Amino acid sequence: MTRLRPFRADDLYLLRIVGDPQLSPDGTTLAYVVSRYDREADELHSAVWVAVVDGTTPPRQFSAGPKDHSPRWAPDGRSLVFVGDRGTKPQLFLASLDGGEPNAVTDADGGVSQPAWSPDGTRLAYVARVGPAPPGEDATPAERRAPRVVTSLKWRLDGVGASDDRRPHLFVLDVDGGTSTQVTTGDWDDDGPAWSPDGTQLAFLSDRRRQRHDEQLRADLWVVAASGGRARRVTRGRGAAAMPTWSPDGRSIAFIGGEHGAGFWSRSAELMVIDAAATNGEPRALASGFARLGVPEGPALAWSEAGDALYAVRIERGTGVVRRFAIDGSQRAVLTGDRRVGAFTLSRDQRRIAFVSTWVGEPSEMYAANITRVGKVSNERAVSHANGELRETVELAGCRRLTSVAPDGTESESFLIEPTRRGKRRPALVLDIHGGPHGWHPGTFTTTWAITQTLAGAGYAVLLCNPRGSAGYGDEFLGACVEDWGGGDYDDLMAAVDRVIEDPVVDPGRVYVWGYSYGGFMTSWVVGHTSRFKAAVVGAPVIDQLSMIGTTDIPQFAAYELGGLPWERPEEYAKRSPLTYAPDIHTPVLLLHQDGDLRCPIGQSDELFAALKLLGREVEYVRYPGGFHALGVAPSHLVDRAERTAEWFDRHSQ
Repeated sequence: MTRLRPFRADDLYLLRIVGDPQLSPDGTTLAYVVSRYDREADELHSAVWVAVVDGTTPPRQFSAGPKDHSPRWAPDGRSLVFVGDRGTKPQLFLASLDGGEPNAVTDADGGVSQPAWSPDGTRLAYVARVGPAPPGEDATPAERRAPRVVTSLKWRLDGVGASDDRRPHLFVLDVDGGTSTQVTTGDWDDDGPAWSPDGTQLAFLSDRRRQRHDEQLRADLWVVAASGGRARRVTRGRGAAAMPTWSPDGRSIAFIGGEHGAGFWSRSAELMVIDAAATNGEPRALASGFARLGVPEGPALAWSEAGDALYAVRIERGTGVVRRFAIDGSQRAVLTGDRRVGAFTLSRDQRRIAFVSTWVGEPSEMYAANITRVGKVSNERAVSHANGELRETVELAGCRRLTSVAPDGTESESFLIEPTRRGKRRPALVLDIHGGPHGWHPGTFTTTWAITQTLAGAGYAVLLCNPRGSAGYGDEFLGACVEDWGGGDYDDLMAAVDRVIEDPVVDPGRVYVWGYSYGGFMTSWVVGHTSRFKAAVVGAPVIDQLSMIGTTDIPQFAAYELGGLPWERPEEYAKRSPLTYAPDIHTPVLLLHQDGDLRCPIGQSDELFAALKLLGREVEYVRYPGGFHALGVAPSHLVDRAERTAEWFDRHSQ
């Protein structure tokens, strides 16, 4: 048997990211998306794959790529529609399962997304942006020099860039006739189309309040006739909604969301059900503990066949699990364990479930299992083998849980990753702080996966901590860091490090720290309040709360987390800014940041770099061109970031 070697940063190119499971109506075939980091193009490529669930034939690539996603089965199971980008704008492509070239069925100037089949298979709903396009490559010099008039706080969004005058709206395509009808209009954004069981209506998401231009991440549930017309607001404008899903009888709509207003930032989402005929109605919460905007890997909510229960992905203690929530309020586990179920799909008769699962040392793959009518599963097995080459080449680090207690008695949980390269002495320890602050480890593992595995492959133990503020441990814990950044959360992190050092597992003289986003804030805060760490890597941080609120794309978040606006709480803004404590930073600092970051703007790193340079401290600053905060990052940047992090710690290992 060939011995596996430790992971290196450029092994990221072997990683395959599997997502968006879609079972055929009869439950025999699974469509899904496989994404990979293309070294030559230096971007993420994706294609649609299909696999026979019983494993009698190997999975096969269904679409050519390089940017295909969102496969959706026709109700008869004989064809798939997917979103593909063939060099202009993403369009819908229809392909027979028997083979042949897929046919483009849309030609929207601004591209399309979110396809959804009508129940009878004759129509496709989708989302397309309409309105005047911004100046393109063929624009005149005068058009390029035209000033931008900004009147909204939502004039830009990380991962998208500066907004324009186009608005996403719902369309319905007659599949046989080839004609599309615009269903919604107006100066607002509409998306998330979901067909009613009788095919006469579409549920969708939209924020049409007067203050919509100045508030982010808010949405109501709406319903409109599939032929168009006046839309009806179902919910009452008090929060957010995602993933609308009709009950089998069409009388109710389930969604993930909440009515917490500004408290949405620090509250987990709830599983909600509302009367589909309601106007400004009051939804009923069945359970809480869900990711606020759904999950990125695909579908995560489904009704039972009888309409008496809902299946949903819930965040629990670092894991993503599937539970069955009965309408009467009871619940039972369906898929649990130390793993993150990112998305799932049920066959039409609901006797089979397929899902994507990942964990620290387990790259994402598709799995399937049989399921009973009361939600018990059996015969679980792997369907895809997308990461076979990675598994056969390198040793991936796993983890184990630890519990620690802060001085005030607060208990928190961590995951210790032990190194895959073992030396003669005890390994050094790296404290890895997640973003958010309302993220969680290892559920938000994807963006830092290469760094963690590179560190483990270089001989470091890595400590993934879930301090107060982390999701998956109840709403009281989730909101415990609000108005207290650098307080109890800092105590939890230090208690976790103490807990590991108590055991003879790591070298207490070689302890390091790194974090990204809020993790970058906390890393900067940590080295301004203790000298116990030999070196630090600060990624895309919040350094100065005052300049942050004026430059981030989500200023309401900053105001909420600090308990008010800067002129209302000037002392608090200074107190919660790592820049205030820069004179106390003596730890060597490496800064990593994307130029195009709109969430934690590049100026935050500029400020810390200048401060440490003026103070005569050891600091290096790496600015990556383009990109965003968590999206649109070139693979070469991810690899470079991982290599530099390990090298920085190596440099300060003596």
